[in-house]
Amino acid sequence: MAIDSFVISIFLILVCGRLLGEFAAKLGSPAVVGEIIAGLLIGPSVFGWISPHNTLSVLAELGVILLLFDIGCDTSVKRLYHAKGHSLWVALSGILFPAVIASAAAAYWLNLSTFTALFFGCALTATSIGISIRVMSQAKQTHTHAGQIILGAAVIDDVAGVVLLSILLNFNESGSLNFLSIVLLTLKVIIFLLIAPPLARTLIYIARGLQSRFKQPGYDVFIIVSLICLFAWLAHLFGAPALLGGFAVGIALSRQFVSPINRYLQNPFAFTHRLEKSTKPLIDVFAPIFFVYVGITVDLSQLDVSGTGLLLLAWLALIAILTKLAAGFSAQGPWRKKLTIGCAMVPRGEVGLVFAEMGRQASIIPPKLFTELVMIIVITTIAGPLMLKGSLKEQKPAKQ
Repeated sequence: MAIDSFVISIFLILVCGRLLGEFAAKLGSPAVVGEIIAGLLIGPSVFGWISPHNTLSVLAELGVILLLFDIGCDTSVKRLYHAKGHSLWVALSGILFPAVIASAAAAYWLNLSTFTALFFGCALTATSIGISIRVMSQAKQTHTHAGQIILGAAVIDDVAGVVLLSILLNFNESGSLNFLSIVLLTLKVIIFLLIAPPLARTLIYIARGLQSRFKQPGYDVFIIVSLICLFAWLAHLFGAPALLGGFAVGIALSRQFVSPINRYLQNPFAFTHRLEKSTKPLIDVFAPIFFVYVGITVDLSQLDVSGTGLLLLAWLALIAILTKLAAGFSAQGPWRKKLTIGCAMVPRGEVGLVFAEMGRQASIIPPKLFTELVMIIVITTIAGPLMLKGSLKEQKPAKQ
């Protein structure tokens, strides 16, 4: 992408995303809804000012990594640990229901082959962590038990989505499944999630000890951006989504971080708080780029706009919504809590879009089906925050 095209694209993404995000917030909707609509308007679907491009895609992924870092900073490891059983059950339900029901629906109504239909259903298994947690954060609900279940389930969904994608692509290339490679990939991702936060915390202690040796300004943001990039790379090396690297660094900075060595070391809260605060402007700028880019990737001209085509798309989108909503009701607790969890699981996003794009590149998903799949992901991405906002409306903010 030429530099003139790049800078004007970023200008349009930032300005339109901010204006429509503010407008959506004034209407009582999550800002992400306005940002996605901004992408639809400036993308190929309406004005055609910006087309999807690898350069913008990478920038959007950086925005998600920074957003997940911010989420990690507000995550209580202890609460996440206590919610692990509930999170696992919700996550498994949220994987099984879409994979089976959406695949069967696609095979029947879209006349797809078994493998293509299975790929279609698996693309709808991943939950977008960033979208739901951003809405929960705005409602001050991330520290509730439901919030920790949602976060844990979304992390498991993303990891499972990566594993499923690897399995299906491997089968598409070789025509057979390698059980050992599946087990190794899963183990590598789990190991990364276990060792990355303590390792990042150790590096933070080292950075605190070395800060007096650096005289140039910007030390705090230099340290944190370096760590985020390093652990995003390590996550990718382990076969996990790069965004989990940002999440791991955020957990390491969290004031609720716990580890066996904590009792032997002085609490670095003042330093970690400074590091977290230094990245806020970067997050505020880069995080919306992802949500705007989701809208840009959609080309509505590929859709079948006949009455039957639109009805079928709406039906498949409804199935995608209901299968995740049902996963929330597999959790324990009052119905409002179950509804909140289910609504938070509805939005697909970064992993779903990666799934769709990889399927298109591997010729598993044809162009028309790709557009329909992306539209379903976008519909869930817009509907999920609205449903979650409604379910949280009468709940009291959690104590921080």
